[in-house]
Amino acid sequence: MERCDVATKTTKPTKHKPGKRGSIGTETFDQIEKLIAAEKIGRTEAFKRLAQKTGRQQGTVAANYYRVARKRGATLAPRRRRGLGAASGGAALGSLQRAATALGDVGALVRKLEAEIVRLRKENQRFAAIRRLMAR
Repeated sequence: MERCDVATKTTKPTKHKPGKRGSIGTETFDQIEKLIAAEKIGRTEAFKRLAQKTGRQQGTVAANYYRVARKRGATLAPRRRRGLGAASGGAALGSLQRAATALGDVGALVRKLEAEIVRLRKENQRFAAIRRLMAR
């Protein structure tokens, strides 16, 4: 089986042998499951080892595995998102505290400006009284 490389307009043989469409994903899934069972390692380590063995990217191996797992109806625990772990809880708390401090500062500034507005209104009334006296 050959593929056309659009960038160079040449044909290169593919690395995998011709076979049933989608067979790489199922082979990947089976190999990962065997690695996990035989060596008692986690999926991430199994993805890494299979990627090194086959010359593929670790993310590609993982994507193939999870695609087949979803197709087979496997119940997978939702993956942990980066930045939402226990370590970032302190960072989130720190961010909230900084935000609360900033809001307190804004509130103090608003109160100061309100006091200034009250002072300027009183001063404006005095100037208006002086203008009325001068207009007579």
